[in-house]
Amino acid sequence: MKRIVFLSLFVLTGLNLKAQEGKTYESLEEAFKIPDSVYSLQISNKDLIKITPDIKKFKNLKYLSISNTQVTELPEEIGSLTNLVDLDLRMNQIKTLPKSIKNLKKLRVLKINNSKITEFPETFGELSGLEYIIISITDLAKLPKSLGKLKNLKSINISTSKLTGLPESVGDLANLEKLELGGNKITVLPESVGKLEKLEELFLIYNQITTLPESVGNLSNLKKLSVGSNQLTKLPESFGNLKKLFVLDLSGNQFTTIPNAVFELSNLSNLDLSGNQLTGISGKIGNLEKLNELNLFGNQLSSLPVSIGNLSNLEQLTIGGNQLAGLPESFGHLTNLKMLYAGKNQLKRLPESFGKLTHLSILNLSENQLETLPDSLGDLIHLNSLDLRNNQLTGLPESVGKLKELFNIDISDNRLKEEEKQKLMNLLPDCDWRFE
Repeated sequence: MKRIVFLSLFVLTGLNLKAQEGKTYESLEEAFKIPDSVYSLQISNKDLIKITPDIKKFKNLKYLSISNTQVTELPEEIGSLTNLVDLDLRMNQIKTLPKSIKNLKKLRVLKINNSKITEFPETFGELSGLEYIIISITDLAKLPKSLGKLKNLKSINISTSKLTGLPESVGDLANLEKLELGGNKITVLPESVGKLEKLEELFLIYNQITTLPESVGNLSNLKKLSVGSNQLTKLPESFGNLKKLFVLDLSGNQFTTIPNAVFELSNLSNLDLSGNQLTGISGKIGNLEKLNELNLFGNQLSSLPVSIGNLSNLEQLTIGGNQLAGLPESFGHLTNLKMLYAGKNQLKRLPESFGKLTHLSILNLSENQLETLPDSLGDLIHLNSLDLRNNQLTGLPESVGKLKELFNIDISDNRLKEEEKQKLMNLLPDCDWRFE
């Protein structure tokens, strides 16, 4: 009987412990009554200006969130929280972290958002258990050299801050898989970045980068790369070595031609070259046979190469905002295409092969100079949405009546007479027609 009672008490004690670990305290006053039993603490008080040194009493604390306060600094006693796993600092006035932060060897996740923080102490590199750094909307301008000591770091996300560069030691982060540095003031990356052999995702959008280091070609496991909205005019010759890359964003740069190295990326699935200064496209674009999405919006293209028809896996194509007067007959080979945006060009006609795009569901041909459309338009039997605004159309082919899945047509700002409008509505009475 005694053994049964003992086991029951043991089980109950275990359940109580789990219950305590699952509870988040939101009142410091309540938490200080049982500091040894506090595992999760959330402090949110817009009038709070100081964190008491007594916070060291929470020796079992694993999760600490300090948000929406007027706190400007953390006490050195924060280093006594040696069981801390997750530290979340949001909407504060904190400018730096105390040197004692080095004692938090179990810390895995550090989150700092909407903060005044400008730098980290060199002791930052002694957070040996750190795996995730998530920082956004801060005044952080530089990272300590000791960053490279964080051997367990898997992901760094420092966005919308004031970083101008990275320390050379970043190349020592042997386990880093994801590096996100969008919305900073970075002008150049250190050569050591090429040592990040496990890196799979690199995001550098909205910086001031003019060139990428040659060593970037050593990132053999890189799968996603975004360097949109920078000042790039070329890519390093080694770029073609990124054979595992399947997402590449080069939008919003200053490319006048597509670098040849891009055509060597045989596994590329998504390519964004919008918002550059491209005047032409090499026939080598046809080498990228695995492309699923291609965005060429907002360039200065007057034509597309015949080899565009080799992209038989393409499902989304954006060629709007250029100076295209026509499309090659090979365009009809894009038989898996589901979405085509070709608005804001100078298209006067479509190739007869256009009707072979039988998987097309969304078609935008607005703001062109189209006067007629081919009869093969009626073969686009899966078309759902058709935008023909701002053209020179006087009518549509009767074959449009076969488009039974079409539910939306915008043909406003064309040259249709009233009888033609009525004729079209009779052909597709269940479709939502927009003439004005």
